[in-house]
Amino acid sequence: MSLWTARDITQALGLIAIDSDFEATGISIDSRTLKKGEIYIAIKGESLDGHDYVNDALEKGASAVIISDPLDLSLNCHTYFLVDDTLQALTALGTYARAKSTAEIIAITGSSGKTTTKEWLRQILGHFGKTVSSPASFNNQWGAPLSLTSLDKTTQYGVFELGTNSPGEIAPLTKMVNPDIAIITTITEAHIGRLGSLEAITTEKSEIFSGLKTGGTAIINYDIPQFDTLAKAARTKGAAHVYGVGKNQGADTRLLSYEVNPNGASIVAEIKGKEIRYTLPFQGEHYAINSLIILTCIDALGLSVDKAATALSTLQPIKGRGLQHTLKLTNGGTFTLIDDAYNANPTSMKAGLSVLGSLETKGRKIAVLGEMLELGYKSADYHKGLEPAIVAAGVDTVFATGSGMEPLFDILPQNLQGKFELTADALVSHVISHIQDGDIVFVKGSHGSKVSKVVDSLLSQPSTVAA
Repeated sequence: MSLWTARDITQALGLIAIDSDFEATGISIDSRTLKKGEIYIAIKGESLDGHDYVNDALEKGASAVIISDPLDLSLNCHTYFLVDDTLQALTALGTYARAKSTAEIIAITGSSGKTTTKEWLRQILGHFGKTVSSPASFNNQWGAPLSLTSLDKTTQYGVFELGTNSPGEIAPLTKMVNPDIAIITTITEAHIGRLGSLEAITTEKSEIFSGLKTGGTAIINYDIPQFDTLAKAARTKGAAHVYGVGKNQGADTRLLSYEVNPNGASIVAEIKGKEIRYTLPFQGEHYAINSLIILTCIDALGLSVDKAATALSTLQPIKGRGLQHTLKLTNGGTFTLIDDAYNANPTSMKAGLSVLGSLETKGRKIAVLGEMLELGYKSADYHKGLEPAIVAAGVDTVFATGSGMEPLFDILPQNLQGKFELTADALVSHVISHIQDGDIVFVKGSHGSKVSKVVDSLLSQPSTVAA
């Protein structure tokens, strides 16, 4: 569907058909980013009610609005659809778009790496045909259906991220997405505070296979302890093919060699017995595994693995996920900023520190760490458990923010302690005043820690950095 017509809307929502030449160019739930011609759906959230922004949406050129509250507004000259529940309406539109689509659909979940894998897979599939994907991390009960509404009759591939932080969230999402291929990147302690245990996390993530098309394909990280459990779940729920990806002997797609170079990494791998060599413009063995998951997906789709492997060298960096910047100091020197500040859990934090450790620098290695959230009663232990990774990475100074990070900061050797502050805002000036020529500044933490404010400050005002 390149356009949403009145017939599409009424059919999807179960409304009485209307005779109208109405057409819309897309669906939006945010009046701030709405583009002229899109339909605005007024979603009621925990803290905001989209109905408060209907006028804004209309002023920006919304072609219609979908509302659940009769509004004291002048809607007589506008097209609107009145429903009982606007979130259910969004779900219905996403389901309708999926049912009409003939695209090959891939769904991705995992405790970490799902957004990176999704974005990279979108980029690579773009070399083979029109591809749509979840914007940013639109992976929840409103993000998944909203992403599905971007499917149209010209779409050949769709890549959708599915997330969870509570039991029972994955199943309805994957049934809506109904993927041909389902991917699990890894299982770690992310959201263990809400899900309770790694076993519960494994069970929840395995639900991605409950929406998999019968005869579909499952791609799973082979190196995690939960592989056998997940593979069994995939087969039980109808997967005809289950592929393991990892370093360990027995993986269908296996990493044979990983070598860091100044421009990224050189990789030698084996896919179903065939050796393949390629380069990535990023450093980090976890990124190599993500790239192998992508190549396995390409192979499962019957596309050229060689073409995809060549395209991997052209991957574009993703903000907040290891993106590197070279910034100037006021004295003419430079330093490197590694922006990995979008999110964090113990496993991804250690992976990021490992990348920091592999980098050469004429200056110092500075780690700016935000607390890792939703880790439950073992939060202090998980944070303190980062100390060996910090030492192994050769970090010279640690700056930390958030109450969860305090247990780690307190046990660090005194020579590594830069500054601890409860808020990221309070930490910014300490980091800025510490940076010198040749330093590498690595920033990572959970999104809720707001450690990204350090990144924003360094990017927006590099002239304030003292030498």
